[in-house]
Amino acid sequence: MTEKRFSESHKKVFKNFSNGIIHNLILWIISKESIHGYGIMKRLNEFFSFENSKCEINVNSSKVYPILSKMEENGLIVGDWKVNENNKSVKFYSITDDGKDFLNGIQIHMNEILENPSWQAFFEDMTGKELNHEKCN
Repeated sequence: MTEKRFSESHKKVFKNFSNGIIHNLILWIISKESIHGYGIMKRLNEFFSFENSKCEINVNSSKVYPILSKMEENGLIVGDWKVNENNKSVKFYSITDDGKDFLNGIQIHMNEILENPSWQAFFEDMTGKELNHEKCN
């Protein structure tokens, strides 16, 4: 396999992975603090920017705001207009009880994944690091 084909394939896999997990990351970020859309984008970019990576994913408003709208429609978050530190009116998002229940379901599923010996072997092989096999709650 050529360097170019591997690089393109690697980028595609990484992009699909990031698109699959971004909804959960947004909800998790909101669960930690009331935050506006730009703040969410900055936090997401911390997840997807790696030093010397050819697969950096930039999260932008055309990706984040439709997800926030859908989460609001589904009752996972609520948005309230507030004045920020720059005296601008911006929408701050907070998690709802339904959103907390949804995150709890993700936590249960993630624990099941990390307890599965096949997934443990995969993560250890892919990272070169041994997982801590203690159960997390």
